Parts: sequence; C-alpha cells; structure tokens
Amino acid sequence: MQKIVNLQLAYLRKRKGITQQALAEIVGTSYQNISKWENGITMPDITMLPVLSDYFDVTTDQLLGLTAIQENVYLEEKTDTDEFWNEKLSFLIRQEEISRNDDYFEFLIKNVWKINEPIDVLDLGCGYGYIGLSLLKYLPKGSTYTGVDFSENLLQYGKKLFQENQLPVTFIQEDLFNYKTKKKYDIALCQGVFRHYGTSEAILKKMYELTKKGGLILSMDINREIELDGIYIDGMDYDKLCSRNGCRRHWLAEYKNGDRDYAAAMRSAHRMYQLGIKNIEVRLNDKVSFFSPDQTDYDKNISNMMEFNALWYKESEQEVIERLMNHGMTRREALSYYQRGQEINDFLKNNPKATVTWLRGKLITFGRK
Repeated sequence: MQKIVNLQLAYLRKRKGITQQALAEIVGTSYQNISKWENGITMPDITMLPVLSDYFDVTTDQLLGLTAIQENVYLEEKTDTDEFWNEKLSFLIRQEEISRNDDYFEFLIKNVWKINEPIDVLDLGCGYGYIGLSLLKYLPKGSTYTGVDFSENLLQYGKKLFQENQLPVTFIQEDLFNYKTKKKYDIALCQGVFRHYGTSEAILKKMYELTKKGGLILSMDINREIELDGIYIDGMDYDKLCSRNGCRRHWLAEYKNGDRDYAAAMRSAHRMYQLGIKNIEVRLNDKVSFFSPDQTDYDKNISNMMEFNALWYKESEQEVIERLMNHGMTRREALSYYQRGQEINDFLKNNPKATVTWLRGKLITFGRK
C-alpha cells in the first residue's frame, strides 16, 4: 500500500511561531517557495528535507506526514517490569558470558572480604541467578544463596541451571520491594538493578534492612559513559568511536522521565555513605575483552558487543531515529548516532580480521552494615 505524503510544514512553522519569511531566511530559500510547499503547489527538493527536519527537530517521515508528530512524548522502556525482562533471557545469558572473570570473585571472597565460614547470600533482582553460580563455586561449603526476582521465565531457567550444576538455591518470585522476611543475610547484593530499576536509595535501604550487623552490602553496575568510551577497533578513528552523538541528552531524559540512572555505578558509594554503611570500597571489575579473528567465538562476541551498545538495529533508519528522538535526542543527534553504528557495522564487515578491545566499566561497590 502506497503511503500518502502530507507535508506538515505549515503546522510545524505555526507551532514554532515563525513567519514564512523568517523560515525562508533560516533554511536559505524564498518565502514564495515556503508558501508553495505549504499549499501543496510544489514540494521541497529532496536535499531540503533534512534541513527542514533538523530545524523543526522531527524525522523526515514526520515532516512528510508519513508518521505522527509526537508532542514531546517520552516513550518509557519500562525496564522495571517483569514483562520487559521475561523476554531478555537470551540477552542476559550472552551478557554474562563476557562480563567478568570468575577468578576475580575468588580473589574478592578470599583476599578482600576474607570469607572463611559458611554464609547466607541474598541477591535482589537476581535474574536467573548468574551471580550465585559464580559465588557458590568459591564460598565455603554450606553457604546458601537466595535470589529474588519478578521474572518467572528467568527464575525457571535459573532453577534448571542450578540443578544441572548440583548447587543449592532458593528462588523467590517477587518484586524486591515486596520481599519480606525476618531472616538477616551475611551478604545482600544486586547487579545491574540500579541502572534499570532506578530509586537506588530505596533499594540500598532494602538491602541494609536485610543484612546482619557487620554484613556486606554489595552492588555491581556498569557506568554507561565508561562503556561508551571503552570500545577500540583497530583501524577506526578512536575519537569517532568515543563520540557521544546525543547520548548524554538521551541518558538525562531517561533519568528525568524514567528514573533510569546512567551514572548509578558512580553514585553507589555515595548513596551507601549517606545510608551509614561503613568501610566502603569501590573496585573496577577486572574483565576487559579482546576479540581477534583467531578466536572460535569471535563472530558471536562481536555481535554481542554491537547489540549491548545498541549499534545495530532491526528497524529502519527512520524508525530508529524516531525512537531515539522519543528518548531525548535531537534529530541530528539521533541521525549521527545511527550513522556511527552503521559505520562500525560496515567497517567490521569489510575488515573481518579487525581486532577489538572492549572495556565495559563495571564498578563493584561494597561496604559493611
């Protein structure tokens, strides 16, 4: 079915409160052309469409009337719901495969936290319990792991995984704020929850309440700015790889409208201090990935890196730009971000032997009650 063009120029001009003459001077044409375009006598030249779209901060499809113009609507991703995470099992599994070196947990347990007696661990927003699988390998025998999450799909997969590894586990399907128990734990932890759930202060208070006196409170989160700067592809311009392309505006929109804190990892220690947690330390996870074509999982790792950094898309260019604009970016920023992803994609396709370094910037913050 052919889409009908219905140029929205008059509406956008009046909404902005400028005259035809003023618009003509801004975009470099005559007011007579503006009048003809608005009255449907002629259409702007194709080279003029991005100029007009940039000025009015709409997509070209919105300018042409092919999609509706959003009136400053922020489209929340609802990452604090079970509906969202029920569909993310595959994503989480692949993320964990490249997120850390397990032997660093062994170092933390034995040399930093000095745990030599069985302990009880609580994981709020546990997903399928991936942290528990790592911890129980190194914790003293007799230690217990309890995971709380609202996603039925993730918990079902976790139960199967723990059974296969013959490890004890207690999973509870519940929103972490609604979880109630008289039991106190030696460690209360969460990973990636502050970034997606928001309200980190309230989550920390919940962890604090559920921890024994002297117990460990632990959070692990990725800092988005470090992650964005943490990609190096040999043969590409590093400055271009690190360009923000409106990401800060996007993150601030998420923080303001959806309570998703892009800097939650950096703020965690300060939130703990304000809560009265003692002996606070922050460590950078030791995992830095290096991908080279001689590795058997090279293609999979490259694909994961691109997906986790939102650098490839299933949607069309217009759909991507519209979505990014509805998450805080200007049209120009959204287009630049999209083009950056396409450029990286094209480079990797044309250079199948390219080597890549990827630092994710996961901070491990912990202290004692």
